Amino acid sequence: MKRFFLLLISSVVFIAELQAQHNFSECSTCRFMIKKTTCANKIACAECDKIRAAEFEAKQAEDKKIPPKVIVKTDASVGTKKYGALAIDRTNGYYYGWSYDYTSLAEAEQKAIDECNKKGGNCSVVLSYSGTGCAAYRTIDGNVGTAFGWGLAKTKEEADAIATKECLKRSNGTNPANFVWSCNAANTGVLKEIYNAKEEIFQTVKIGKQVWAAENLNTLKFKNNDPITVVKTDKEWEKLCIEKKPACMDLSNLPGQADCGIIYNLYAVTDSRGLGFNGWQIPTKDDWEQLISYVGGERQSGAELASKDWLFSNGKNSLGFNGRPCDSYSGGNMQPSYEYGISGKWWSRTQEEEGSSNFRFGIRSYTSYIIGEILNPPYLCFGTYIRLIKD
Repeated sequence: MKRFFLLLISSVVFIAELQAQHNFSECSTCRFMIKKTTCANKIACAECDKIRAAEFEAKQAEDKKIPPKVIVKTDASVGTKKYGALAIDRTNGYYYGWSYDYTSLAEAEQKAIDECNKKGGNCSVVLSYSGTGCAAYRTIDGNVGTAFGWGLAKTKEEADAIATKECLKRSNGTNPANFVWSCNAANTGVLKEIYNAKEEIFQTVKIGKQVWAAENLNTLKFKNNDPITVVKTDKEWEKLCIEKKPACMDLSNLPGQADCGIIYNLYAVTDSRGLGFNGWQIPTKDDWEQLISYVGGERQSGAELASKDWLFSNGKNSLGFNGRPCDSYSGGNMQPSYEYGISGKWWSRTQEEEGSSNFRFGIRSYTSYIIGEILNPPYLCFGTYIRLIKD
């Protein structure tokens, strides 16, 4: 027994000397004597290293099966989306109705219509929107027909500037003194225009049995709201003409052209989607001839239908047609065929024959007189203005 204890002590001393002299140690897992690694915290034999590595890989694989928790941050400053609307009597802008801060578009529009009808109008919505912002409405004094305008912007002041500008287009420069406005509350979403009937509102005039628009068409969309390509260069216009595709151009930046409207090519006029608005259409050749006849024939019609800002002989504009000297585009330098003040032309929807262009109505100012007449169809790439007639 004594010998056994001496042998055990000798073995312990031997192991201690081996560890000290040769840098050996026990495996922390299986107690097998191995040489220390350079990392004091990683003392393990090769077999145990393999086991530990396998366990580590299994743990990683298990961790990957658990998707990380997604934390969605909410902005407490953004509240529920709110809606607002403006309704007016489109035949008499004196009647109007507002709504604001409604939780649905349908409720907002109906409220605006109801408020307008209570004042005595036959009303429909002309503006609807959502989000934080303001709408403004301007009219001139009294029952003044279509002399009104509205605007939408982030602030009341910005909206009013737009409304005033729109009203001045219809009031012949008369200051629109009447001003009303409404705003959705703050923190109700980003301001977004949903519907704006600005292009659908225009002055009208009854001449004989016909009802005409008293201003040129100024839309960039077909009746179904599809956009019309707006060209910026002569080459682009010519290319679309060759391809027989609808196109239009805006020359309002040129001298005298600010209120002329939009020029349309033949393929926009004949497109099946239609130009204009519900209840209105491009006149036929017969419509133009009926107008000429009613006002006394070609020689008389020019003076009666023309506005008072022509270059040579001014018109009388006695019937309110307001035929302005806004001429066609025939190609070249993005300019009208004649300088402002000499000629004005408007499309008909009547084609002369298969493959040809359409007839037009034109007013021409000469030194001693002014004339209105039906013009033969131009070449296919001509661009001309449009004056709508009521169905």
